[in-house]
Amino acid sequence: MIEVSVQVALLIARGAVAGAPLRIVFLAAKLPFCRAAWQRHPGGYLALWIWEIGGVIAALSVGGSRLPRAAIGLTAVTVMVLLGRAISAFPSVEWGQR
Repeated sequence: MIEVSVQVALLIARGAVAGAPLRIVFLAAKLPFCRAAWQRHPGGYLALWIWEIGGVIAALSVGGSRLPRAAIGLTAVTVMVLLGRAISAFPSVEWGQR
């Protein structure tokens, strides 16, 4: 949640970016998944993985300046590392007897 808040604050502070309102909406859409993962819901955890994988793919596939793309990609990879380290906090899945 801190990552999303910082990114939204940076977009608001810059103000000159034409696509900032749309980016803020997309970042705000991530907050329910962050909250679900914080409450140890597996669906929120999976949604954050998918979100961050999409962030890495977007950083690698879009054109433009390399510095913002590298920052976005590095942030997504950092979040994925933290998600991977947090896997033990989530309940394990146990399949029923057949």
